[in-house]
Order: sequence, then C-alpha cells, then structure tokens
Amino acid sequence: MKKLMLIIISGLLGIVSFVSCDDERKINSDKLPGDALDFISRYFGDSDISYAEKDRDNGKVDYKVILSNGTEIDFDENGQWVSVDCKFSTVPDGIIPDAVRTDLATRYPEASVYKIEKELGGYELTVTGDRELLYDYDGVFVREVLDR
Repeated sequence: MKKLMLIIISGLLGIVSFVSCDDERKINSDKLPGDALDFISRYFGDSDISYAEKDRDNGKVDYKVILSNGTEIDFDENGQWVSVDCKFSTVPDGIIPDAVRTDLATRYPEASVYKIEKELGGYELTVTGDRELLYDYDGVFVREVLDR
C-alpha cells in the first residue's frame, strides 16, 4: 500500500511540475515577431541583438531581448513592447507617449527616463534619481512612488 501511495504521489508531483513549469529558451533574433524587429531597428538601430529569448508561461508567450548597448526589452507575443530598460542611456523619446513626455518636461524638467514599463492601467517610468512615476494610458500623472 505504501508503494502504491508513493507511486501515485510521485506521478501527481510530476504532472504538477510539468504543467506549472515555464518554457524559456534562447532563440535566434530572426525568430522574433516582425513588430519587435521593427521596433528595435527604429529606436536602437545602432545596437545589435546580443540575446533573444522566448518564454512560454501558463499559455502566455513573451520575448526578452538584450541589445549590445545593455538595453533590455520585453515584448508580448505580438511583438509589442512591454518594457524598455536602458541601463546605460536614456529611453528614446519616440517610445514615451507624447502626453507623458509633455507632462514630464513640465513636472520634472531635469529628469531623464531610463526605464518605461506598460502596467495595468498605464505606464511606470524610472527617471533620474531612481524616481518611479506612474501615468495612466492617457498620459495623466498619477503619482510618484516613494521607496521607503
């Protein structure tokens, strides 16, 4: 009986592990969605793709790209950017929505954007001084997130 129970538990654990595990694998850059390649070419044309990864987690597919200049970009399965993290430079202006860029120039005139993420309901920006700013999808400032 103990042996049967051990076999059943082992089988169930194996099934749970298989179902819940995500599938991350390195891919060639030509396997990225066309929109992702167009985005990289348009905003980061001087940089090469150093690493590309396809991730399948709970039926959701996304892509991670690291460029030769250190920038990390996450894309959804359609090739639309989800986050852009420019480790050693600023996020190109064309990526930041116009309304956000306009408000940012007024509210924080000395700030430079180093990271932008699409979040549920809007955008999260990391700017000079490690400030995190939240904007809704219409570009309306929501708040500054204080790290305590």
